[in-house]
Amino acid sequence: MKFLVLILLIFPKLLLAQEVFIDSSNKEYLYLGSTQNNEQSFMDLNTGTIDWINKAKVEQMQQIDMLSPTEFWNKVTNNSIGFYASGYEPFWNAKITKNRLQFLHLKEDNIAIKIDIKNSAITDNFVAFFHSKNGVIGLIRALNKESKCEINIDEPDSIYEIFINYKGKIFEGCAYLDKL
Repeated sequence: MKFLVLILLIFPKLLLAQEVFIDSSNKEYLYLGSTQNNEQSFMDLNTGTIDWINKAKVEQMQQIDMLSPTEFWNKVTNNSIGFYASGYEPFWNAKITKNRLQFLHLKEDNIAIKIDIKNSAITDNFVAFFHSKNGVIGLIRALNKESKCEINIDEPDSIYEIFINYKGKIFEGCAYLDKL
């Protein structure tokens, strides 16, 4: 029993980006984890488009399913959705697709490298690790429901934080999902 409690403390049930909801007109949506102007981002599961839904409507929606991290990643990438990320100290930004990292920071040219993404098998929370043959490694993970990653005023607040190790330097920031 103590072991189970320890596991639950280490891997708490966080706000899962892979939650599937249904609205009053029976439209199914996948929660994408961003908030902006009092609206939250969802992918319409029928059309693959991103819809921004106001908080009042979100509160009336019902959760009907939850995708595993792998199912979630496959669903968004199959609908041309990827991560956009940025951070400071030094300023950098990145775009992450199913198997590609495009990374730009002030001291280097824009690099584009092939990456391999693996999802965690021990948690239902979205945690993705990526690496390349060039030695670049990284982590994208979902934060809990009360936490938001907010770095750039121009970008939506998001539940995703990102860490990239490039040439031995750690770049930390926030990431959000959007159409590629």
